[in-house]
Amino acid sequence: MTCRKKTKDSKPLWKVLLKWFLTITLTTTVISSILIWVVLPVAFWLSVAFQTFAVFMPIDFPKNPNFNNPQQYNITGVKNFYITVKDYYNNETLTQIGAWLVLPKGLNKSEDVSDIIRKSEYDILIYSHGVLANRARYILQYEVFRRYFLVLAMDHRGYGDSGQNVPMTELGIVNDHLQIYDWLTQKNFSRNIYYWGHSMGAAITCHTLKTLKSQRNFTPKGVIFESAFTSLQEQIVNMFLGKVFKWLPYFDATILRPLAANELRFDSINNILHVDCPIMMLHAQDDGVIPYFLGEKLARVARSQRDLAKQGNVTFHLIPSSGNCNHDKILTYPDVPSYIENFKEVCELFKEST
Repeated sequence: MTCRKKTKDSKPLWKVLLKWFLTITLTTTVISSILIWVVLPVAFWLSVAFQTFAVFMPIDFPKNPNFNNPQQYNITGVKNFYITVKDYYNNETLTQIGAWLVLPKGLNKSEDVSDIIRKSEYDILIYSHGVLANRARYILQYEVFRRYFLVLAMDHRGYGDSGQNVPMTELGIVNDHLQIYDWLTQKNFSRNIYYWGHSMGAAITCHTLKTLKSQRNFTPKGVIFESAFTSLQEQIVNMFLGKVFKWLPYFDATILRPLAANELRFDSINNILHVDCPIMMLHAQDDGVIPYFLGEKLARVARSQRDLAKQGNVTFHLIPSSGNCNHDKILTYPDVPSYIENFKEVCELFKEST
C-alpha cells in the first residue's frame, strides 16, 4: 500500500475560502467607497439635472393623480383649472400651471373660477406645497383652510401636471407665482390676499413676496410659513444625507457651491427681511425632515432684523412633540384653528395701524 503525502503548497479548504472572501469583501468595499464618496459627489457637481431632482424631488404623491375628480380624494367643492404663464427663460414659451380652487363650505360651485373669485366675500389664501407632492395630497389642510379662506392651491412647475415643458428652477417657479398674482388681480378680486407655504413651499413663498414687493409693489395681508428652513445650504447640512457627506473636504465644492451657482438657494433668511406684512410660523418639535431650530432661527432673524412696527410682527408657534405632527401634520394640532383666527386679527390691526 502506498501513502499519498501532502505537498508543502497544499492549503486547507477553509483558508482558501477565507482568502477569497476577504479579497471580495475588500474589493467590494473599495469600489463602494469610491462610488459613494467620490463618484456620487462629483456626479452631483457636474450634473444640473441631478441637482434639480435632488432638491425638488418632483415625484407625484398621490401617484397617477386625477385632478379633475377631487371627490376621489374625499373632498368636494373643488374646481380644477389651469393658468397659462410665460416661461422665465423664454417669454415666447408658454406653459400651464395646474391649480385647485377650494371653496368655503356652501359656496356655489356651479359658477366658473373667474366668477367665484370676482364675487368672493372671503379672503383668498395662496398655498404652496413642498416636495414629493402634488395638489391632491393636502386634503386635510384644505379642509382647515376653507373655514377661513377661498383657497388657491397650485402645483409648481414640474409637479403634478404643471409646467412639463419648462425647466424646474427656483427663479422659474417664483416668476410663475408673479404671473399667478397678475392673473388673480385681473379677476377684479377685491378681498385680501394671504400666502401659506409649507416646507420648500415656504421658501418659494418667501422669495415670491420679496419679488412681488420689488416688481409689483404688492404686499399681502399676511403670510404663514409652515415647517420652514433658513436656506437650502443650512437645510442640507442639517439633514441626514448632509450629515453623512459633510465630513468630505470637497463637500462645499461638489455639493453646496454648485447649487448656489445654479440659482438653487432658497435664501429665506435674507428674503424674509423684505416681507412687509405680519408673519406667522408653525413648526413641529418632532419634525424629522426640517429641524425646528431652523424655523426658530428664521423667526429670530425676522424679529430682530425687520422693523416690526412698519413690516409687521412675527409669531412663532412650536408644536410640541406630544402632538405627533412631524413634518406635514401640523394642521391636525387642535390649536391651529385658533392660531389662524388670532393671526387674521393681528393682520387686520396691522393694516389699520399703517
